[in-house]
Amino acid sequence: MTLTERIESRKILILDGATGSQLIARGLSAGECPELWNVSHPEIIKDIAASYFTAGSDAILTNTFGGSLLKLKAYKLESRAYELNFEGAKNAISVKPEGKFVVGSIGPSGLMLEPFGDIPAEEMTASFAVQVKAMADAGVDGFMLETFTDLDEINCAIQAVKENSDLPFFASMTFGNTPDGHKTMMGIGVKEFVEAMQTAGALLIGSNCGNGILKMAELAKEFRSVSATANLMLKANAGEPHLHDGQLCYSEPPELFASNLKELLRLSPSAVGGCCGTTPEHIKRINQTIS
Repeated sequence: MTLTERIESRKILILDGATGSQLIARGLSAGECPELWNVSHPEIIKDIAASYFTAGSDAILTNTFGGSLLKLKAYKLESRAYELNFEGAKNAISVKPEGKFVVGSIGPSGLMLEPFGDIPAEEMTASFAVQVKAMADAGVDGFMLETFTDLDEINCAIQAVKENSDLPFFASMTFGNTPDGHKTMMGIGVKEFVEAMQTAGALLIGSNCGNGILKMAELAKEFRSVSATANLMLKANAGEPHLHDGQLCYSEPPELFASNLKELLRLSPSAVGGCCGTTPEHIKRINQTIS
């Protein structure tokens, strides 16, 4: 079964939880490049991936969120972009059980496109293309374009996917609530995003990060008001972040997260998972709730 066939089966796809917080728990230092761990600490990357599969994830994301060439320039690692993305995909694929999926994670560059910034669209697209080529060569089942706030930038990523693979893609933006409805930091509304992604042919359309699960349920209602039939994907944070004894913690432990998940399930999502602060235990509780 392909990833597209799995979504079309109408059974909810359970995604993974956070990668970054799992890496921090295993020793990733502030200012260190997470994608470099694909080659410096591959066993840890494989262990995180395996832990999510064991917890019940049907599909997990690669440790390549910041693996675009432009993003890696900040670490002076742009010459290793292909290698780090290829190995990131291979690490996850090496622990993938039969019938499960590995999806290549592609996040925003952190830079601004012209005319608001210095990056031409062609350069942005080429930067994402390195990721797409590497992970397609490694054998991923599709791509997750996640945590975007700029419609023009996610369109560059979509162009890179379409020009360098024949694989499906998920499209996800991060929204905050405003007096005029949910919008991204760049002012993109839900309706504008959904309509653009339906035209672009995204397999799943939704949101990740920025919201705990109850706020994500409110966002999901707006998605459903735009389209009752879109394949909706939602990856909520484990509540609100806060510091406790100098450690970053989140307000929704697994049992509360799973209890609140019921609000999301009323909106008939096609895929659910966790973002910042969520763990394999959160995914295990999601699996138990859906099952």
